[in-house]
Amino acid sequence: MDTVKEPAYRDLVGRAMESGKFELLQVWFASEVLERYRGDPDSRILRTDSAGRLRGPGNWMINFGISQDDAFIHMSAISTTAIPEGHRQHWLDHLVAPPMGNTFIRIVLNPNACIGDGPTRDW
Repeated sequence: MDTVKEPAYRDLVGRAMESGKFELLQVWFASEVLERYRGDPDSRILRTDSAGRLRGPGNWMINFGISQDDAFIHMSAISTTAIPEGHRQHWLDHLVAPPMGNTFIRIVLNPNACIGDGPTRDW
């Protein structure tokens, strides 16, 4: 995933920071996540150029944004709660993220852990 400075995303994160509505923050998936539902007669996918909707089997539904090259879809983090338990691993298998500090993520997940990745230094 290439990183870009997107003004709309900056505005979204700014709104989340100001309001405390962090459920607005987005998560991204490779668009191949939708392949599972394309041939399913109990599912339906609708889309425009930049947004889509999946109605999955059992009538659950999520709305998502679409990257300009169709490679990724994204949705608010809170929207992922609509994905039924039996489908969550499939979605997690298609989750994508920008480059990040993996050690820091481990610290966030387990704040009491002693995790070192080198000496401290000036930036």
